[in-house]
Amino acid sequence: MSPDDVIALHTGATYRVFMIGFAPGFTYLGGLPEALHTPRLGEPRQKVPAGAVGIGGAQAAINSVSGPSGWRYIGRTPVRLFDAERSDPAFFRAGDIIRFHAVSPQRSLT
Repeated sequence: MSPDDVIALHTGATYRVFMIGFAPGFTYLGGLPEALHTPRLGEPRQKVPAGAVGIGGAQAAINSVSGPSGWRYIGRTPVRLFDAERSDPAFFRAGDIIRFHAVSPQRSLT
């Protein structure tokens, strides 16, 4: 599958936040198109950056903080998912609906 095909499938789907866990603000998502279902890595990476968007099995996920992971990463979001200084530190809540949009590597949100 080409990178453009992955982007089109991933951004064309609607995701539901199944739960927040593993790490503070780590977002587990349901709704991954079947064509993107893929097994997790046999050996996890030792460090994946905050904001990394991954797929594993039938789910997608967004890393909230940097750390180890066995997910396969397909992109990165400029949205800061966890900030202990905010009144509600986690950006998402279980049950939220998410749509991804392709952004350039230069784009950032403040």
